[in-house]
Amino acid sequence: MRLFNFLAGILLFCFVSSATPTTINGKFTIVNINSSQVSILLQINTNTGTDDLGGATIVFNLDTSVISFTGNPVKNVDYVFHNFCGGNYSSATVTRPMNDKIWVNIDLPFTNNNTGTVVAGNPGWTDVVTIHFDIVNPNGTASLVWLTTSPFWGTYDADNSTLWDTGNFEDLNGSLPVEIVSFKATLLVNENVLLEWVTASSLNNSGFEIEKSYKNSGRWENIGFVENHGDPTSLVEYSFTDKTYHNFPIVRYRLKTIDHDGSFKYSDVIEINIVPIKYELSQNYPNPFNPSTKIRFSVPSNDKNQKSNVILKVYDILGNEVAILVDEEKDPGIYEVEFSRSDLASGIYIYQLKADNFTSIKKMVFLR
Repeated sequence: MRLFNFLAGILLFCFVSSATPTTINGKFTIVNINSSQVSILLQINTNTGTDDLGGATIVFNLDTSVISFTGNPVKNVDYVFHNFCGGNYSSATVTRPMNDKIWVNIDLPFTNNNTGTVVAGNPGWTDVVTIHFDIVNPNGTASLVWLTTSPFWGTYDADNSTLWDTGNFEDLNGSLPVEIVSFKATLLVNENVLLEWVTASSLNNSGFEIEKSYKNSGRWENIGFVENHGDPTSLVEYSFTDKTYHNFPIVRYRLKTIDHDGSFKYSDVIEINIVPIKYELSQNYPNPFNPSTKIRFSVPSNDKNQKSNVILKVYDILGNEVAILVDEEKDPGIYEVEFSRSDLASGIYIYQLKADNFTSIKKMVFLR
């Protein structure tokens, strides 16, 4: 019996010892920014996803030359807890024991049936607290550094006695992102598209790449760049006119905001319907041409939103038909076709568009 108990004890010891200890990880995420304040979310996860957090003191360093507080942090003004506060927990706090140190204090009072909040497992994250910092220097680099080796640092299981291992804690070191307040597109009478946007802050921002796509195409094209020219602490208006050709009636745009350090972020995507309001035949380009030129035409939406039968032909100066470029039904939209002929004689040629009750004729010149 003694031998049995001894062996059983060894097996139990081996089983307990082989259990994987709980490891906690953390990161900072910028969730909001305006001209005077930046909100940063503290998040954690564990390697298990099944353990609940008890008491904790989480410590990090604050670079007060860029972001700071006007005084000691005030609950529900300077910070808001999302978990680990209320319920079985005592009121959690964010304190500033020293000018450049921040403590996040969580307390789960000991009871016989201690139950805390289960922390998400990787790759998920559990929100702890959002802290609202004042922006001291809009042109500086924001820095929050975890102090995991601090003697005050400690994260415990719900039993308040089992210390969790410290895993990967990602510091925040970088430029504060630009905040785009509004972004809109307007179709102009010449079928160009005017893009306008407003920023509330342009901290460390070098400028904006403008990207264009067509609905359901899945491909984005860079069509221009606008430099940052505004006051980083006030509302600034920007604009860009898209003069490129549109292949489809629905056009999508987005902004790629690029910081001085090369980091970037995309804006929300906006869409605009560029269906023309009337038939139109444009002048070919280039003109004169050799051996090819392009002809653009517009097909508007009719009352029944049906396709229109479109015919586009080329004639010589005597009225002889040279080429049929289009002879089919077309959806509303803007179209461009290429006319290429190397066997033509130099001279003036006529191209004609006919659709429904609309007819338009223009001249073009071929030079050998």
